[in-house]
Amino acid sequence: MCLSTRASRSPFQKQENEIRKIAFSPFPRPAPADMLSPMNRRHALRALAGAPFVLRAQPKRPPNVVLFLADDLGSADLGFRGAKDLRTPHIDRLAAEGVHFTQAYSNGPVCSPTRCALLTGQYQQRHGVDGVIYVGERTRGLSPDALLLPEVLKTRGYTSGLFGKWHLGYPKENFPTRQGFDEFIGHLAGNIDYFHHVDRQLNPDLWNREQLFKDPRYFTDLIAAEAASFVDRHRQRPFFLYVPFNAPHDPFQGPGDRPEKPFGEKRDRKTYASMIESMDTAVGRVMERIRAHNLDRDTAVFFLSDNGGVPAVASNAPFRGHKGSLWEGGIRTPLLARMPGAFPAGSAHSMPCAGMDLFATAAELAGASLPAGHRLDSVSLVPACRGGQAPPRESLFFHNQAPKQGPQRALLQNGWKYRREATGEDRLYHLAQDQSETRDLASTEPQRLQQLRATYEAWLRDVMPA
Repeated sequence: MCLSTRASRSPFQKQENEIRKIAFSPFPRPAPADMLSPMNRRHALRALAGAPFVLRAQPKRPPNVVLFLADDLGSADLGFRGAKDLRTPHIDRLAAEGVHFTQAYSNGPVCSPTRCALLTGQYQQRHGVDGVIYVGERTRGLSPDALLLPEVLKTRGYTSGLFGKWHLGYPKENFPTRQGFDEFIGHLAGNIDYFHHVDRQLNPDLWNREQLFKDPRYFTDLIAAEAASFVDRHRQRPFFLYVPFNAPHDPFQGPGDRPEKPFGEKRDRKTYASMIESMDTAVGRVMERIRAHNLDRDTAVFFLSDNGGVPAVASNAPFRGHKGSLWEGGIRTPLLARMPGAFPAGSAHSMPCAGMDLFATAAELAGASLPAGHRLDSVSLVPACRGGQAPPRESLFFHNQAPKQGPQRALLQNGWKYRREATGEDRLYHLAQDQSETRDLASTEPQRLQQLRATYEAWLRDVMPA
């Protein structure tokens, strides 16, 4: 993105001077070792968004970006992934009309870490979000100094809206509206009752920007309507629409299951399936508004889940494990990318990628710039989305720390996966030949195990320095 200053005196002289001290570079850019402080990055982007700079003429406005995020979705629990006991025609249509990344991962096996990586484009460990932010941790949240995707897109004129689950902090300084989102309707906690809209401690948790409000609608229907309305209101300018569903996270309540008391639920497969179908209807409702405004070919749409499903109701087949674990079943996710005319319909890519890669992908699609020195772990998937090959990623790292347990580790590299259990036991799998992780090769490949362990230790020192 090219910038030029106006010749006349500016009332924003202080902002202009700050920007002149920091060189901006087109996206993408190799990450240098020295990084700007988070506060400087944020100040620079705010100045860039508000200062009297002008963009050179662009051939067309940048594309809209829509990101649907399911919650605790089993990797096999969609029609196009083979589910026989539920229907997801709208998500299946995204798959048929777009690109399916068949080896995609969430950045963690639980909610908060995945969301942190997704919105920052960095491993969540860099921000101290290595596990769930629990409902009782009322003073904890993602640092306001973190640079989030909506802040980057704002420099290109985007309006950003979040409709759904935040789960990155409870204090006002951590609200989405303080971290780049222009609009927010949803909840802060890890889950809420779908009808009573309270969290596990029975705190009211339905927000419009920074104010609590009441609404009788089933939560999935509510955010579908609000997200569709966002498209209607902002169709004339580029927008970033982030729809992180609570579904199908517990409590297991279908749209017809209004309980008398909060968190009453039917913990069975049938109810879980009805929640997924409701989510699919919500996706269809938003997509209908995009088509109604002739924005179909000007909108990049992505769909994925924050982690694998829970064992009581979900299917993560053919993968081993479930939510909370670093087995493939805990971190593998469907990932779809759709943009008619730009992304080839019905295509597939087997390259390993992660949710955090959507940060770099969206920034490149928008033509956005990052502050010089800002380090991303994200890799843009735009070349792969367009039918080519994305830059190869040598490794993907995972780390999860649950309360009262040892840390879990995982590293993917060149078709191999190194895992350390919470008990401290090391394992090794050749995923290219054993995606279900049934043959532990740690004892027969000791040198490979040692090399991968050393690579992991070096990464851990980088993202979680002592």
